[in-house]
Amino acid sequence: MRYLVLMIFAISTLILSCTSTPEPTPHEDDEHGAADESMESMEEMEHTGEEHQHGEVDFPVSCDEEAQEMIELGLAHLHHMMYDQARPHFEAAVQADSECAMAHWGVAMTCFQPLWAPSSDDDMELGKTSVQKALEIGAPTERERGYLGAVEAFFSDPDPPAADRPADFEARVKAWKSAQRQLHEADPDDVDAGAFYALSEVAYAMTQFSPDTERDYSREILAGELLEDYFETHQEHPGLFHYLIHAYDSSELAPRALEVAREYDQLAPDVPHALHMPSHIFVRLGKWEETIDWNVRSAEAALENPFNGMTSLHYPHALDYMMYGYLQIGDEESARQTLEAVRQIEQAQPHFGSAYGIAAPQARYYLEQQRWEEAASLESNHPDAVQWEDYPAAAALFHYARGIGAARSDDLDGADAEVERIEELVHSLDEAGNRYWSSMTDALGQAVAAWVTYARGDVEEALTMMSDAADQEDAMDKHPITPGEVLPVRELYAEMLLLEGRTDEARAALEDSLQRTPNRRNALDGMSQLEETVSTP
Repeated sequence: MRYLVLMIFAISTLILSCTSTPEPTPHEDDEHGAADESMESMEEMEHTGEEHQHGEVDFPVSCDEEAQEMIELGLAHLHHMMYDQARPHFEAAVQADSECAMAHWGVAMTCFQPLWAPSSDDDMELGKTSVQKALEIGAPTERERGYLGAVEAFFSDPDPPAADRPADFEARVKAWKSAQRQLHEADPDDVDAGAFYALSEVAYAMTQFSPDTERDYSREILAGELLEDYFETHQEHPGLFHYLIHAYDSSELAPRALEVAREYDQLAPDVPHALHMPSHIFVRLGKWEETIDWNVRSAEAALENPFNGMTSLHYPHALDYMMYGYLQIGDEESARQTLEAVRQIEQAQPHFGSAYGIAAPQARYYLEQQRWEEAASLESNHPDAVQWEDYPAAAALFHYARGIGAARSDDLDGADAEVERIEELVHSLDEAGNRYWSSMTDALGQAVAAWVTYARGDVEEALTMMSDAADQEDAMDKHPITPGEVLPVRELYAEMLLLEGRTDEARAALEDSLQRTPNRRNALDGMSQLEETVSTP
């Protein structure tokens, strides 16, 4: 059966890698927390770093030869968004040349992940300290002073202070974007300055996700076209590949990045996130076999790149995309093996990406296959690999699966209890100022409540509730952390319409769903069911 050997290897390797490792220290972020409490050892870095290919980076700095080499290797990892692997190289540059300001710049650049999550308190402290050290040393060239000024813009506290962490992060990304634009405009031929500016535009666009605002892709198009301009002269630059995929990570723009996505592995054949990234484009285009293949490779590579003895966030992230792909092609056995691999994770890197990548596949497995009773009995906050209380948006996925499963299994009191739990998690997200995940999680709770209302016989009210919940979920694009919604509310709405014989409305709902998430198996099955209904005399 497909990938059986690989999955057995993955599970056994992971069990060995996690044995007798210390418990991860709780981080301080309510939701995102990208805290990395201590860095990989230099021995781990040497084992997983230099022998791998990362693309070509040419980044001259005013430092000695050893520091120069370490900075370029760290920068290559940074462009691949392998932040935990990048930092030890920059720290090695600091040790090699104590007067190298750009080594401290590199450490600071690993302390924020602009497309992933707001920086943890620990990373903010380290980033500010690193910037201050770089400024105290001083940069001898105008170009280096420009890079220091750009990272300083992110770590300078907003004035006036932001009310909550997401607002603080938005203000910092905006300031960084402005500084990166100036750096790029000062030297348009500097590919790294241009790449980081493109990334900043995409990152800022993500902070503008709002259920009240129609999605505008102007920033992503600007970034993508800027990156494309560099490809002719920098054909193996990792940032161009990586950031172009993020710029075009939408159903509307994904065809623009398909060729680049299929070439990324030639640039970095052993980098977990590089092996994963092309699947962002494949998912948007409904190319499930490629989604699976690339994430199988990413998962295997991630096991070779642990985080402080714990499972790297890149492993469950790849497993979630694998699960999504397997379910779309109807490969239940490989999906089951992936589920087991998820549940074997014992200690995961403290990060929202880990939590989401562990929760989502478990919910998907049952919901996508309409195994309602099993979904209703899904164990919440399992396995005990992360501190679930720190990640309410991820924890909510368990309750969404349990709630839909209970409602579809006629356990309406049980479904009501799950709605209440989701509401509590939404309140937690609201208090943290997390607009995006608050709205998306609330849509899940409304969908469960709608199905309970339907089961109790109030059909019109249930349809209205489900339609509203679908509109709320569709109002914002999916987050890069996920291949797609665990079970799209629009599909649930279409199913409810089908049960009521409202075929025209059901067809419209499925067409809308397929436009947002092409080639999804359940939506295609719904369309086939509609055709059978129409053709039956």
